[in-house]
Amino acid sequence: MNEKIALGFHTCVDYELKWDTQVAEAQIKAFDIHADELKLDIEVDSERAIWIMSLAHLQAGIGCEMVPDTSKMCVEFANHFEYEVTLGGTPTRAGIILDRLGYPSVLQTSCYNEHVKRLMPPGIRVLPGVGPDQNEIYPHVVLQCHKGVRIQANDIDFVTPRENRILISRDEDSLHMPVLPDEFGKMIGGCQVFLLGSFSELLDSEVLRDRMEKTKSLLSYLPGDAVVVMEDGCYVKKEFRTYVHRQLAPQIDVLSMNEDELQQYIGKTIDILDAKAVEDAVKYVYDNSGIKLILVHSAAWALVYGENAYTMRAALEGGVTMAATRFRMGDNFTVKDFEQTKDIPDKTEGVAFCERMRESLGDKIYCIPCKDLSYVEKPTVVGLGDSFAGGLLPGLLKESRLN
Repeated sequence: MNEKIALGFHTCVDYELKWDTQVAEAQIKAFDIHADELKLDIEVDSERAIWIMSLAHLQAGIGCEMVPDTSKMCVEFANHFEYEVTLGGTPTRAGIILDRLGYPSVLQTSCYNEHVKRLMPPGIRVLPGVGPDQNEIYPHVVLQCHKGVRIQANDIDFVTPRENRILISRDEDSLHMPVLPDEFGKMIGGCQVFLLGSFSELLDSEVLRDRMEKTKSLLSYLPGDAVVVMEDGCYVKKEFRTYVHRQLAPQIDVLSMNEDELQQYIGKTIDILDAKAVEDAVKYVYDNSGIKLILVHSAAWALVYGENAYTMRAALEGGVTMAATRFRMGDNFTVKDFEQTKDIPDKTEGVAFCERMRESLGDKIYCIPCKDLSYVEKPTVVGLGDSFAGGLLPGLLKESRLN
């Protein structure tokens, strides 16, 4: 086969909820939730707890991923809303985007059920990570909300400060994240780029240790000059994140994360337009992760920090363009939409931020502003990081790296 891009391992079935303020306010009243209960970090042992954490993160303008005690809670939460069934998981959604752009890829999945079979594009050669009898559907519920939405019920009354998304799942396939080093390894020997998804949903240390050994074995099948990008995540068990980075650092070329993941890593909230705060945060990740290039993508800018950061120019521009295309067009974008996005003016505040970063860090950084999408009335806010990854990968192919 002629695929140059490999992807692994996360695949999931997303229930993309259609936001309804009346539903949210009705459930606040039904569960008798009050303002002083809204906490960002509680045990998610009931549907009521899902609502509490979701509301707290919407109020704070912070995205989150939560793992309730049962998958049934996720379904019950979703059933209050209308929703669309799609495929998610960073490697999978990136593969779908690559297919739309005309790039074939090879993917090892973490699940394989009726929705995966129905929705997976033909341009992705799939190795199922599970056997034919393991076809249960564990939905990943995606709650997305626009900026400026007022939520008012009981004594709760706030306006959402930014577009946001909350991810809710209890996915047994993702919790065990299968990795097939020998079988998949034989399929990736000619690949120039590998996108490795996050292991953020794993909760068992023994399972994680096993998957790290298998992942290291798998990556050894790649050509020596292949580029390995790891898309990070907000880990349920935060100590697992450090462990994953340390284990895989010798084989990872680029560690990519969004603004929420950056802030979780450094353990505090920062203003993403404060150049000094971002510089300090990125240097901290660089010094502690052991990975050569640190990539951070936000709503205002995207940057790469490390030696020869400029080699990521084409990749970074592709990622920003693709994320902006999804934001304004949703799933039904075309290659023409992608090309037209390139001509959209940059965010003024993003331009100023990038100039300050270049003045401070010089050749150690490559930073570009995001597009000014303030005119978009009905944006898509789910899957933007996955879309960024999908747009990033073609810019890492050899022909792009040489330009």
